[in-house]
Amino acid sequence: MDGKPRAVIMNVAMHLFGKQGFNGTSMRVIANAVGLLPGSLYAHIESKEALLLEIVADGIERFLAAVEPHVASSGNPLDRLRKMIIAHVEVVADNPERSQVVFHQWRFLSPEYLPEAIERRRRYEACFVEVIEEGVKTGLIRSDLNHRIAVLSILGAMNWTPEWFSPDGRLSAAEVGDLMANTLLGGILS
Repeated sequence: MDGKPRAVIMNVAMHLFGKQGFNGTSMRVIANAVGLLPGSLYAHIESKEALLLEIVADGIERFLAAVEPHVASSGNPLDRLRKMIIAHVEVVADNPERSQVVFHQWRFLSPEYLPEAIERRRRYEACFVEVIEEGVKTGLIRSDLNHRIAVLSILGAMNWTPEWFSPDGRLSAAEVGDLMANTLLGGILS
């Protein structure tokens, strides 16, 4: 196994969880893919579920790191939302496979680990709610919106991008994000 064993295990697990799903990936499959005996994996990781939690937590932190500076910045809330959408798509484009695991496999966490993932997701959602609420206050965004439903609609559309976005496609991540922002923000303008 070349490189740091834990990093290699994380990357292999991320790939397998994305391809086969969390439940469809055994520790034996992960061990075989990294060239270790199944029992040897436990020298590097606590459990398969701990791997999933780490992938999900790291992934959400990447999205937060990309979006939070725009939440905290001054300026037009619509411009900030546009930048947040573009930033989101750029994080997806950086590693669509990781994003698929973050968006679709987190539900397989047990009650012990699930609250941490839910809290991180809520923190991300709150970033968008905050900027939308500012947009309503400034009159740029419709006041009759249910803010949470608007945010969940925007996030739902963006969270599907790893399913169809191709880093090798004709448009860059920023261009796709800008086009998505045009579509998504059109429904909330005042």
